[in-house]
Amino acid sequence: MRPFGLVHSLLSLALSNAAWGWHPTDSLMEAGKCYRKDSAAVGYLPNHNMDPATLAGGAFGQIWSFTGPTSSVGIGEQFFAKPLVFTPRATGRQVVIAFSEQNRIYVLDAVNGTLYKMRDMATESPAEPPFMVSDLNNCNDISGTIGITGTPVIDNVTETIYFWAKGYKTHGVKGWQNAAYRFHAVDAWTLQERPGFPTNIEGLPADNDKTRIFTGGNVLQRTALNLINDVVYAGFGGHCDLYNYTGWVVGMRASTGDFVTSYSTNGGDRSPKQDGTWTGGGGGCGIWQSGAPLSSDNAGRLFFVTGNGYKTTVNQQSSASGRVHLDTLSECIVNMAIDPVTGVVTQQDYFEPYTYLALDSTDRDLGGGGVSILPFGGGGVNRLAATAGKNGQCYITNADNLGGYKMAPGGGDAIIQTITPPTGTAMFANVGAYPLEGGYLYMTPVGSPTYVYALGADGNGKPAFSLAGQTPDKSTGRVGTGSATITTLNGQPGTGILWLSDPDNGIRAYNAVPNNGVLTRITLPPTPVLPKFQRPVFGNGRYYTTTYQGAILGFGSPVQLPFDCNGPFDFGEVAIGSSSTIDVTCTARIKINKIANLTIGNALYNASFASLPQGVINAGQSFTFPVTFNLTGYVLRSGSTSAPSVQPGVQSGSISLVTVNSVTGYSTQQPLSVTGNTITSSPFAAINPVSIDFQPLVIGSASAVGGSESAMVIQNLGKTPMKILGYAFTIDSPTSAGAQFTNITQGANGTYRLDANGFFTTEDLPSLDSTIAAGSSVIVHMRFLCNTLGIFYTTFTLWTDGGIAYTVLTGSANSQPIALLEISTAEGGWNTIPPCPDPNEACPFQLDMGTSSGLTTVERIIRITNKGGSDLIVDKSKPPLGSVLGATNPSTDFSEGQVIRPGKSGSAAVFFTPGSASLNSDAVIYSGAWTLNVNDLSFGVHVLNFTGTLQGTQVGPTLPNGLPRFKYLGCYKDSPAARIETTMTNLASNSNGACQQYAITSKASFAATEYTTECWVGRNIPAPGLKVADYLCLNYICPGDKTQFCGGVGSYALMWYDSTGYFPENNTLSAEFRPPAYKPTVGNYVYAGCRTDTTAARALGGKTVGAATTRTIESCAAACSGFTYFGVEYGTECFCGNTINAASAVALESSCSYTCGGDPTELCGGSSRISVYALNGTVVNLPSSSSSSSSSSSTSSAPTSISKAATLSLSSTSVTSSAAPTGTPSNSAKVGQYSFLECHTDTVAARALNDKNTQSETMSAETCAEFCSGYTYFGLEYSQECFCGNTLLDGTTAATDGRCSMVCAGNPLQICGGPDGLSLYKLGAGVVSSSSTAASISSTVSATLSVSASLPTSTTSTAPPPQVTVVCPTNDGAVYTSSNGKTFLLECYIDHFGGDLTMKYVSSYAACAETCSTTATCVAFSWQPGMDSPCYMKSSVGAANPNNGVWGAKIVVLPSSSSSSLSSASSSSSSLLATTTAASSTSSSSLTSSSVTSTGTSTRSSTTSSVSSSSSSASSSTTSVVSTSRSSSSPTSVTLSSTSRATPSSISSSSSSSVSSTSTSSSVAQISSSSGSSSSSATRVTTSSSSSTSSLSQTSTLTSSSGSSSTRAPTSSSMSTSSVGQVPTSSTSSSSAVTQTTLSSRSSKPTSSSLSTSSSAQTSVSSSSNSSSILRTTSSVAVGTASISSISTSRATTSSSSSLTSPAIPTPTLEAWTYAGCANDTTTVRALNGTSVADTSMTVSTCQQFCSSKGYGLAGVEYSTQCYCGLEIAPGFTYDQTGCNMACGGNGAEMCGGKSRLNIYRNTTFVQPRVIQTTPVSGSSTQVILLLGCYVDSSTARVLNKFTWTPTSGVSVESCAAKCTSKGFQISGVEFGGECYCGSNVPSLDLLAPSLSDCKAKLCNGDLSQFCGGSKRLLVYSTG
Repeated sequence: MRPFGLVHSLLSLALSNAAWGWHPTDSLMEAGKCYRKDSAAVGYLPNHNMDPATLAGGAFGQIWSFTGPTSSVGIGEQFFAKPLVFTPRATGRQVVIAFSEQNRIYVLDAVNGTLYKMRDMATESPAEPPFMVSDLNNCNDISGTIGITGTPVIDNVTETIYFWAKGYKTHGVKGWQNAAYRFHAVDAWTLQERPGFPTNIEGLPADNDKTRIFTGGNVLQRTALNLINDVVYAGFGGHCDLYNYTGWVVGMRASTGDFVTSYSTNGGDRSPKQDGTWTGGGGGCGIWQSGAPLSSDNAGRLFFVTGNGYKTTVNQQSSASGRVHLDTLSECIVNMAIDPVTGVVTQQDYFEPYTYLALDSTDRDLGGGGVSILPFGGGGVNRLAATAGKNGQCYITNADNLGGYKMAPGGGDAIIQTITPPTGTAMFANVGAYPLEGGYLYMTPVGSPTYVYALGADGNGKPAFSLAGQTPDKSTGRVGTGSATITTLNGQPGTGILWLSDPDNGIRAYNAVPNNGVLTRITLPPTPVLPKFQRPVFGNGRYYTTTYQGAILGFGSPVQLPFDCNGPFDFGEVAIGSSSTIDVTCTARIKINKIANLTIGNALYNASFASLPQGVINAGQSFTFPVTFNLTGYVLRSGSTSAPSVQPGVQSGSISLVTVNSVTGYSTQQPLSVTGNTITSSPFAAINPVSIDFQPLVIGSASAVGGSESAMVIQNLGKTPMKILGYAFTIDSPTSAGAQFTNITQGANGTYRLDANGFFTTEDLPSLDSTIAAGSSVIVHMRFLCNTLGIFYTTFTLWTDGGIAYTVLTGSANSQPIALLEISTAEGGWNTIPPCPDPNEACPFQLDMGTSSGLTTVERIIRITNKGGSDLIVDKSKPPLGSVLGATNPSTDFSEGQVIRPGKSGSAAVFFTPGSASLNSDAVIYSGAWTLNVNDLSFGVHVLNFTGTLQGTQVGPTLPNGLPRFKYLGCYKDSPAARIETTMTNLASNSNGACQQYAITSKASFAATEYTTECWVGRNIPAPGLKVADYLCLNYICPGDKTQFCGGVGSYALMWYDSTGYFPENNTLSAEFRPPAYKPTVGNYVYAGCRTDTTAARALGGKTVGAATTRTIESCAAACSGFTYFGVEYGTECFCGNTINAASAVALESSCSYTCGGDPTELCGGSSRISVYALNGTVVNLPSSSSSSSSSSSTSSAPTSISKAATLSLSSTSVTSSAAPTGTPSNSAKVGQYSFLECHTDTVAARALNDKNTQSETMSAETCAEFCSGYTYFGLEYSQECFCGNTLLDGTTAATDGRCSMVCAGNPLQICGGPDGLSLYKLGAGVVSSSSTAASISSTVSATLSVSASLPTSTTSTAPPPQVTVVCPTNDGAVYTSSNGKTFLLECYIDHFGGDLTMKYVSSYAACAETCSTTATCVAFSWQPGMDSPCYMKSSVGAANPNNGVWGAKIVVLPSSSSSSLSSASSSSSSLLATTTAASSTSSSSLTSSSVTSTGTSTRSSTTSSVSSSSSSASSSTTSVVSTSRSSSSPTSVTLSSTSRATPSSISSSSSSSVSSTSTSSSVAQISSSSGSSSSSATRVTTSSSSSTSSLSQTSTLTSSSGSSSTRAPTSSSMSTSSVGQVPTSSTSSSSAVTQTTLSSRSSKPTSSSLSTSSSAQTSVSSSSNSSSILRTTSSVAVGTASISSISTSRATTSSSSSLTSPAIPTPTLEAWTYAGCANDTTTVRALNGTSVADTSMTVSTCQQFCSSKGYGLAGVEYSTQCYCGLEIAPGFTYDQTGCNMACGGNGAEMCGGKSRLNIYRNTTFVQPRVIQTTPVSGSSTQVILLLGCYVDSSTARVLNKFTWTPTSGVSVESCAAKCTSKGFQISGVEFGGECYCGSNVPSLDLLAPSLSDCKAKLCNGDLSQFCGGSKRLLVYSTG
């Protein structure tokens, strides 16, 4: 038992004889006195001190109002659950507790409305924000959000509130499939959660059908809760009949929160089959009941009602007993047995109307209300169960024998009675009952009066009801009137009040007993519009309600009464013609100056003002005055149409004393309640009702087969028996002298004809001469059955010895309703919308509201006309609720239950009012659906899909498809000092279109209109910081088009961009529009740099081609063909030569800045500057330069000195010095303490780094790093420029367009940025960017080196940004060519089975193609449309599977793949490569992947990896020897990847330290391999050094074999300094710790190893043979290169050892994992959606450790090689699947899922991450870090922009706050898991994200127990 269970038990014992914190007037659940006494849901409440006299006395009014706050997403508070009233022990004061759809709870003082407590579950940790209605498909029954909907229940013993709240299963992940319900238990006063709560039952099966799984996404918990025997029961229905929902009854243990029982209303062998998807199974039969509770009259049973079913139902036309189990409970009243021990529910009885199939087809739910267990019986019936539904009928059943299906003779309903109110419209909510004064029943059809039915008995003594009256007014014409509630003053007859909650008319009250057929209305204080299906909730003499606008209102007597008169005053029985008097004594509570008046509310009561005291009445003074119930002036006259002046029955009234008080604060009216019962000593005949309107018959309908039924009550209201003398009918007035009567006689079949045609009949008239006892009555059931169209009537007349009585019977027979649905046209006509082709299936219709340019309103009218002969009723109506496109009157137009009479029409309006659209804006399509159905059986459910398009006016040039070429970028601030673009022209007829055309002419990518006539064009990407509000550009009218603006006052420019040249998604330009630059190569020429030139001494003197305005670099190259050099200058000039003049010096690249006259994208020198090109291979004299580097730095990408001569190589596009290694120019991975980050955007107007700068003709990365020493960032630009800074300018971003391509002026092997592009470096950033191509060594970066036989592999590189946009279905079947030349056939809505490779999140269709094109072995992909959505890559093209949620593609032309193979020479031969390299100041080692020809003997081509190393001494030397021998020609490929994975081995580190010594250490690695049965020879790599300081060495042996034999496979090894050790066998080396490098492949006999070492880095090596071996080194291989570090290790003299274990199934050693089951999975929506990794050597433990390292508690393996992680399994996926039968790629003894199947494991020690709400500042006792909220962030406009921090050690909320505080900022924010931002001010509330869950997307990389925001989502904190 959980802790709370013990508390619950102890409290129950301790309080059994104690006073509970509960008052008799509390309301602990809906519609019950107290759940322990009455949960029959009849609405009778005798215990709330509600006095009708007080209500009518004028002292009753609204006493307080409370309105809840608006949510963070701008949605107002709303309530659908009813409030509860409770008196906590802690206060002894009654409170009102309200529950909202925002998942909030309020505790308010019941007397004055003071807010005591509030709990908002959306802001807690873990947060439980409400479900967003926008995630549903046009279902707006509840608007905004769905939270707590079903009314909770309170256990007054433990003072605990129980409720269900809807939210999301995974925080931050929206969508209805991710929705979830949680069961809560909270303290009724503090609102604190009870221990062990909340609980979640997602994924649990139904008791009656294990294939049906509970999923919170497709159900709505609408019913009120009931608590029975420590189990809380709730009902679940659907959302507007969407999705494959099923009705549920769920029971949860109150004391522990444990799941007890769940029952599906559509489950079992004969129900629709569940297939495990979101669309299969289902069947409907929801339990929603308009919010009414599940009812119960004893602890052994529970009642509910279901709605319509769909798909196949069981009964069809075959009758069935209610005691026989029914799998499909469609349109049923259901009685469930409750096990007294376990609480489990089972079906034990049901009733299903014989018309249920018709109800299903027209969506006329029987379950529109709940079950009322009526306190009436007789004739062998103990209790009744009643429900009223949307079909307009009320069914009265025997609660102990509900009636089954078609069990009556003739196949009818075997129930007590069917009541059809006169109007016959739909009914919702519960039937109400009043057990006093004879007994009454109340029901309210839509748009009708509330009808009251009097209790009587039929001829067998069974209960029967007849219409006794109605309210004088009608309910609203739309759905929403709540259940009837009846109160009395402490159970006294005559004090009954009927309460109704009408959504439009507010709360209304009536005397509960009709007077002359009318329920007298009691005046109440007005109330505003109310939510649907409410009822007033009562406390001690007060009532409460919620409003549609989110308020809670309290009503009561606002002041105290001036007298204490007791009451009410009951006169008892008084005979007509007599009177009775009683004395009323009152005592003054205060001093009364005088009694000013006396008023009487019923003329039957008399009191005299003269009998009252005159003058002052002092406090405490009493007086007495007489009140008379006076019947002496009245006589008893029989007859119905001329009602007697008075007839027997209860007569109630009120008397009020009007006072003048001397004390304020007291009422000036004293109400008194009086009641009496009029009697007569003679018999008295009466018939109720006085007229009976039978439900009209629709000829041909199912309901017309048995006719329409009703009943009348023959009453004897006298005190002596009454004798029946005769019956007759007439069409005349029965009291007229000439009335013609026809005697009523019984026919041969026992039927009495009540009219001449025999349309009105009865079978149970009392026989003539029979008697009816005094005060008794007889129910007579009647039927109207007619097949003739028309209206018919007759008057039934009764003669008795107690007088005559009669009633008028009226009935009509009509043709069926016929619906004509039309929509208005723009021309004023009407278009017909036809019925659905299949009325049983919903049919969509597309209705276009047209295209608008904005600021207009379009309205369309939907009209439904009834062309039939009977009432047409709107059964279903779900209007669109939008602010731009929606229903004009969604609450009233076509409301459910609305009646359209024959020949009449109903209409509704839909509006489309879009805002303004900018010129050339993309079309924005708005949509909304209106779902409609009526009771025309041929109509069908219509889904009217309205769409409206907002399209800006089109101006300027167009694309080939006719769309505008230029798009609006925004309003920007321009300045004469720094123009936003470079070129301006004045256009007399300037307009935005004309300026755009000028930009096309000028080959510019941007156009801006300014100052009326100015048109600015260029290619400069405007800085984001210059963007301002649009309205600032709306001042100057364009002279060429008076409807347009051309800029604003203050140099504000309207900016446009060419959509073919600029891509705002990544802020880059296409190649055609990039800023001008030199060309790296032109034909056989290579760019040789910018040089000085003079006319006196030309740099190139061979030939002067001359100037040309059309000059291009290509034209000059052609003109100089045959020369060694050519050069372009001054934009138009061309020169040739075979030598470069020695006087021409290297110049700053920035000085060669003139664009070519014939091509503005090219640079053609400058003023006295020439851009020189040389033939490939030419040696060019370069100026001498030297680089300065830190002694501690190490780089392999740049030499430490450059010679004065360099050779230009076209093939490698690099400059190779004669004394340095050759290579491609690149960004150095590491320069001193700085690491390369990326190519970054920069502009002259807005520098990315603006703290410090310099330039030099000898610039290198080292030079800039030294200059910027101490700064956070440095950047190189334009070959010679260097910039420093501590922060990056807000709005600058990474550049991926290749702009960083210029070699450094001082080091041609380094890249120094480019035009408007910085090669950006950051201090201490230990990450090597993928844009760096240099081979580098890092001891903090891990990589995996995979070796596999005959299987070529390659690396995955960063995909370039897409240059075009492709979408479905527009581009379906097109071929997309990626940036690297791969071609994809676009396949919209096609997903290929199998071949799952990996997954990445991308933002577009094209980006997915680019990602696949750069991913190894990817030949197809599937992308799920959306922002940052998954791109699933595939290694094979399987069968095509249609999927509307997928945009797919496959490669149609496959390029040849290449691999870097390390292969041996022929048998018994070897190759030897020895190199000696001298270098200064740095030490590096690399294993290059380039092919090198062997110097030894070889009969086959071989590839030998060269190994180079340099020591820290200039005199040192390094010798590397590599030799291999094998008899197989099978190649071995080497692949490097950057995947970081965890190893299955147990890894521990011992202490290690660096030892200073004068000795020389060496490191030897022995590598041997064999193929087949041949032997292998060792490969030796020897490194020596004469360094005066060295580290101890480590030597390892690597053994690899291929085929069936191996030279060595040791099972253990020991490692020590200066010794050769053997490495143990391993096959599970596919994963490693963070600093581990792995060389691995498949092995046919898997084993695993446990190793212990003091090394800080480890390398594992294995091959695709029967054994594998591991090499451990101290440094790792760099990502993207084929380098391997020196294996020399710094360590102490301590030794380490390794041991090997081989368990059959790997078991983790760090966490306790348990197997959860085999689950289904899909590529479109993943069962585990956290993160993933794919590895051919995947094992279970590998995946578990990977998921642990990423902060997830669930790990799943799939398809042998894939690993998926998550916090919880996604909705719609289950563990009970088969098909997990594929062996793990890394261990054949383990199972790793299957095709679309996951083996899932759960970490039992895992703690769910949380959003930090508040936490103390470390070291402070007063300061705290407080959450401010989740904000929407942008890289172009940061929410917090003062300081940015992204440490490699990781970020947490605390570390970020501390960093910001240290910088002087009190506001901090964490984003995307590892980014920290600081600011000075609290962000604007306008930037708040829709939900706190939005910031639960990324775990903090510095603390995986915390959330650190997400993509563009910032968690903001304040420190103070």
